[in-house]
Amino acid sequence: MNSNEETLYYRLGGSKEIRQIIDDMYDLVLADPLLSGFFENVDMPKQRQMQSEFIAAALGGPEKYGGLDLPYAHAGRGITSKHLTAFVGHLLTVLENRGVSDNDIHGVVSRINTYANDITGATSSDG
Repeated sequence: MNSNEETLYYRLGGSKEIRQIIDDMYDLVLADPLLSGFFENVDMPKQRQMQSEFIAAALGGPEKYGGLDLPYAHAGRGITSKHLTAFVGHLLTVLENRGVSDNDIHGVVSRINTYANDITGATSSDG
């Protein structure tokens, strides 16, 4: 891990700021007709908490993600790369609106992309 990745969590402002980023992102996600249906009958306070933990842990923070295994949590939900792209797009909008540097935004996207197959159920070419 390079120092850029090691400090990304802290450069975004740590736990409190990441929680606010996730809250702002879900405000956009829930207003998006492409994505809002995925969150019907979902305990959104719990969802926001789990997503905050996941993002914080994925960005190198000290938090531990306590949610379900990603492939299990997303299995059978019909989430495609189009949905994931829209979801991440809302996160990017929030980060840009907060003045996060392009370099840090790229770092966040790179980290999230490592989980894309777990979320969409896609498999790699070797299985």
